[in-house]
Amino acid sequence: MAIVTRLDAVSPPERADRPVLVAGPRLRAGTVLSWVVVGLMTLQAVLGLAVDGLYPEQAWAVAALRGNDLVTVAIVVPALALALVLSRRGGSAPAAATWLGLLFYGVYNFAYYAFGAAFSRVFLLHVAAFSLSVWALVLLGTSVDAAALAAHVRGGPAARVVAGFTALVGLALVGAWGAMSVRFAVTGRLPEDVMPPSAVHLVYALDLGVLAPVFLVAGVLLWRRRAWGSVLASAVNVSGAAYLAVLEVVGGFQADAGIAGKTWASPVGIGSTLLCLGAALVLLVRVPRSAEA
Repeated sequence: MAIVTRLDAVSPPERADRPVLVAGPRLRAGTVLSWVVVGLMTLQAVLGLAVDGLYPEQAWAVAALRGNDLVTVAIVVPALALALVLSRRGGSAPAAATWLGLLFYGVYNFAYYAFGAAFSRVFLLHVAAFSLSVWALVLLGTSVDAAALAAHVRGGPAARVVAGFTALVGLALVGAWGAMSVRFAVTGRLPEDVMPPSAVHLVYALDLGVLAPVFLVAGVLLWRRRAWGSVLASAVNVSGAAYLAVLEVVGGFQADAGIAGKTWASPVGIGSTLLCLGAALVLLVRVPRSAEA
């Protein structure tokens, strides 16, 4: 059976009437694993915040991990749990896209804990959260009816604006981290003007190898009115808003730890978080179809 990829390949009423998630063993397994991820996120974040000395790191890294833990337990866990509840029986498109986006957050976020943090007493929790987020994301992604979900996503000029913004985020990451990597290759100067050199390798690898390509592909597909563009752009902007909130709170924790140049109120951090959140809301908040000229 051919997979529908263009938004105009099936009539809008037929797409809108279909469940956005295809029931079956993969969806059931993805749901179970997602609930396990919710539990692991909660446990590791609570331990990280409550247990002094849990992270055997330098002061800036301890502050970063604990700020991350706060956003995970206070924002991501409730949002993911709510998305899971609302997505039962192929439910709402916004819930399904949020579920997908927050699982991607789990993959990206826990890659830092599993591969970048020093070995600790909660190492196995971090590896389990990373691995199960990967498997849950694959199972959920292969259970999405892209055309059905896209039928509930805003189109028209507003979607084009979001497409441009989403692709621009990917290009910005490639440009910034790529330029600094080339600078190092030519001059040998480490990019310590942005972050400590010890953090550069993993950040650049994940952003250039995972995050930037997803933003770029989502933006291009949405611009071309592909069904998967609507799905990916919605999900990746949800994920981006969550992780940018992490970076904002991390800056506050680092300021409290006495790290120079850090603050609780970063205009760039707050603005970037709101832009990604706004992009996701533009796509996922239902509007009358007649308004989508």
